[in-house]
Amino acid sequence: MPEPAKSAPAPKKGSKKAVTKTQKKGDKKRRKSRKESYSIYVYKVLKQVHPDTGISSKAMGIMNSFVNDIFERIAGEAS
Repeated sequence: MPEPAKSAPAPKKGSKKAVTKTQKKGDKKRRKSRKESYSIYVYKVLKQVHPDTGISSKAMGIMNSFVNDIFERIAGEAS
């Protein structure tokens, strides 16, 4: 029995090939500086309290600001 001809799978909608930029001689690749935040810890605590609940990036930004503010207040009182 002959097998039907298989065509290549159609590319998914919105998928594009990555464009690579050529690097000039002497140019060094810049690394993105790391931004410290409490987001991983906030997320872990959220999952302990409400395992089926998520958090938006905007809400995570608010929580991160809250933790930073509380930390600064406690550090100010301690000194």
